[in-house]
Amino acid sequence: MQIHPRLVAIYQQVLHKPVKNISIALGELISLDESNLRAQWHELVKNTPLEKKSLTIRIIPAEQQCMVCFLKYHPKQKETACPQCKSVGAKIISGEEFYLEEK
Repeated sequence: MQIHPRLVAIYQQVLHKPVKNISIALGELISLDESNLRAQWHELVKNTPLEKKSLTIRIIPAEQQCMVCFLKYHPKQKETACPQCKSVGAKIISGEEFYLEEK
């Protein structure tokens, strides 16, 4: 199983620190879904001090802004076309996050 590099970085951040649980923020536009992230985390922490720590994942909804009509919208199925003017030039406001929320 290929482990996402950002998940490896989070693992390295907390491996030798006293933590009660691990809380990760995951943007909706990241290529991992929650179950895939959990499976990768389980594989990564197997036989380590983090194996018994609970993992909490907070999904951050995607939001984009059309660069033509400036409408802010939630992309459906990661589609970038503006629902109002159908333009494909969008600025991503949120949804690409992937980080450790608390240590």
